[in-house]
Amino acid sequence: MEMMTRNVIMAAIHHDLWSLHIHKTTWDATETYRETMIDLWAANSLAHRYSFYVRAAAAYAQGPKVNGIPRLMRECRGKLSPEAAVRLTALFAEAKPLADKIEGLRNTVYAHQSARMRVEEAYAEARISLDMAQRLMVISIDIMNEMRAAVGLGATEVSRSHIDQFERTMAAIAKF
Repeated sequence: MEMMTRNVIMAAIHHDLWSLHIHKTTWDATETYRETMIDLWAANSLAHRYSFYVRAAAAYAQGPKVNGIPRLMRECRGKLSPEAAVRLTALFAEAKPLADKIEGLRNTVYAHQSARMRVEEAYAEARISLDMAQRLMVISIDIMNEMRAAVGLGATEVSRSHIDQFERTMAAIAKF
């Protein structure tokens, strides 16, 4: 459970940092940085994007030897209150289609790099936005917290301090 919680949290952090790299609202404060260190900027963005897809897909992976959210849900079923079971089922029903899109991209573009289609075609087929990926992360944290509560672990807090730290760093770099 702890390892999967860390995986979900890291996927959420990678999503946040990837989003900061590409959202126009963050560009103004970092224009100097982007112009002078574009290779580093691109590498950071790419690393966070890859890490997000790999971790988010792993969180929902299934299989007899895979410790993903579906297996953890089955293992926690008997420990859930009826209300928690209903919430968990609803959360998973919302997350599953999004997780499937992420897994498709992970398999085709990031992990296996399939030759059956071009990257642009894979994204067009997946039809997922950054907002949808962010929603998956919010749901995933809620799912993990329901299961953690069922087995007597406390809810996990996801700090957004990495966003503040990133923005402070970019602002400092822009001054130079």
